[in-house]
Amino acid sequence: MKPRFLNITSGIKMISALTLLFMLLPMSALAEINIIPLPTRAVEMEGSFVLSPNATIAYTHKSLLPAAEYLREKLRPATGYDLPLRKGKKADIVLSLNPRCEAGAEGYKLTATADGVVIEAAAYRGIVHGIATLRQLLPYQVEASTLQPYVTWRIPAVEIEDAPNFEWRGIMLDPVRHFFTIEETKRLLDAMALYKFSKFHWHLIDSQAWRLEIKQYPLLTDKGAWRDPEKEYWDVRCNKLAEETGNPRMAVPLSGDRTRLHDGVLEYGGYYTQDEVRELVSYAAVRGIDIVPEFDVPGHSYAETQCYPWLSCNDDGRDPICVGKETSLEFCRNVYKEIFDLFPYEYVEIGGDEVNRSAWKTCPRCQQRIKDLELKDEAELQSWFTCTMEKYFNANGKKLIGWDEILEGGVSKSATINWWRGDHTDVVQRSTNGGNEVILCPTTFCYFDYDQDNNTLKALYTGDIVPTDLTEKQLQLIKGMQGNIWGERIPTEAQMQYMVFPRALALAEKAWTPGNQQQWDDFLPRLLKHVDRLQVIGIAQRPLKE
Repeated sequence: MKPRFLNITSGIKMISALTLLFMLLPMSALAEINIIPLPTRAVEMEGSFVLSPNATIAYTHKSLLPAAEYLREKLRPATGYDLPLRKGKKADIVLSLNPRCEAGAEGYKLTATADGVVIEAAAYRGIVHGIATLRQLLPYQVEASTLQPYVTWRIPAVEIEDAPNFEWRGIMLDPVRHFFTIEETKRLLDAMALYKFSKFHWHLIDSQAWRLEIKQYPLLTDKGAWRDPEKEYWDVRCNKLAEETGNPRMAVPLSGDRTRLHDGVLEYGGYYTQDEVRELVSYAAVRGIDIVPEFDVPGHSYAETQCYPWLSCNDDGRDPICVGKETSLEFCRNVYKEIFDLFPYEYVEIGGDEVNRSAWKTCPRCQQRIKDLELKDEAELQSWFTCTMEKYFNANGKKLIGWDEILEGGVSKSATINWWRGDHTDVVQRSTNGGNEVILCPTTFCYFDYDQDNNTLKALYTGDIVPTDLTEKQLQLIKGMQGNIWGERIPTEAQMQYMVFPRALALAEKAWTPGNQQQWDDFLPRLLKHVDRLQVIGIAQRPLKE
């Protein structure tokens, strides 16, 4: 039998293939680390840690007990492990509070070896962000709500040091135009926490409804939280779209807690009790998220002027509220006081956008106010109102945020501006030149209720949300970014999720990761690995190509 010799060409091909294989091995291992937003620094090491039924979780300070409980609850359903908690530094997973950590209040260091995982941070929120990274290092099935018995819960050995580029990484939800229950809102907060968002802007009041219980003014929810869906434009429009497109996500849900029978009419609506708000605030706090409430005045006020007509200029129940009346100002202070007591954070949103000031032009009280204060016009009257409210905010330990229209007529340097009019980048110039901090949420990129196509996600990720013509001094006044979910054409949770995900993940990275580290060709492969994770969570995300 003749000996068989390897063909030289075949040998070269085999050597090339082996070389390629060895080149790909580190990449394949590194491919296990698909974290969004991209960490500041990640170094993969040899080996891995496998979570077992006998694993334990330790926390080094009593303030971290809620974080340890949160982590256990997130791991329990899919793994079936009821991991014991203990105080100290010895466990398979250790949450360690170290004031000497240099990564700031939201930064963290995560070290995973064959022996276990340590998450170290200077403050609670950094620990929670480390937990989000830990979850993303585990197989995506860990997000399941039911037992996944055939998964090995392996975490690659890695050292990660991480901190956010911007403090404000927000999502705004509008439950006014269409109502979202507390449980639906919790599910949004859960997804936000997984991708390290820090602020939940809750747009609770607008012309179409009043969604927050105010004990001093019960009509606001007894009457203002409900409407006839056959007479409300956006309810009719959404139902028509559902019928025309065959899309059940667009149908206004007329059942359960969202409806009541009133004087023989089936009404749509709902509101949040103060106890529910306190529960949600605590829920968000465990996940490292501040809730920023919005009571939008002096415009978008039809809901309250319909309940209490004396708030309007001619006592006719029309929008806006009359800022010439002391009773209107007292109403605002009383409402804000109850809001201040419910939300323990520094910021409260005043709104101030799209105010139709025409009623003020013919109102004797408003005109008298302009005359007495020697104001130039109705724009300065609104500015006076905003500054008056801001003083009340400050006296109660709060800071004011408003949509960018509050710049008209002048605003104090201590007010923060929500830049939303995406085609008016001079707003950011005027804000920062005046010393005002700015939250970037322009329509061009950050309005998640706007229609999508197959280019929307890339346009968001690669777009200049931060204007490119700012000086270093102006850049210091950019607080961060926010995605806005306006509810006019979002009547259900499923439609909300479809509009928000996965593009919220692109915004999460835009706000967390420095701009010079953002690369679409790096982000997209990582995002693809998160499609299954979002699906397991139960999010009705938009397909990347549709």
